[in-house]
Amino acid sequence: MRDRPNALELLEMAEETLVDSVTPDLSPRQRYNVALITSALGIARRELNGETSPWPHELAALEELYRHDQSGSSVANIDNLNRQFAADLRSGIYDRHTASHTKAIKILREDTLARLAEDNPRYQK
Repeated sequence: MRDRPNALELLEMAEETLVDSVTPDLSPRQRYNVALITSALGIARRELNGETSPWPHELAALEELYRHDQSGSSVANIDNLNRQFAADLRSGIYDRHTASHTKAIKILREDTLARLAEDNPRYQK
């Protein structure tokens, strides 16, 4: 059993306290610094509250790209497939307009949009 408040609740309380109680008494320069800190706390809170990936279909898309279904934990599978994907991107495998190129672009696009949504929930697609 974990103690209360838990890590997510502590981050939320810290964020609220900074915004509601600390920020009003600060200079404009310090308000900017507090805004950066509260943004970082919000990102950390959303990541801790989320899944392995900001994009729930990431593993399925990578498995489809590489045409295999790995056994084992999804965290290890996503990590391994992301390493392979990054290496393939760097080597230029997806530079040509092929079916794999289209799939790679879709993965990059969906991942970017998911990260934006997680990092900045007010971002509009």
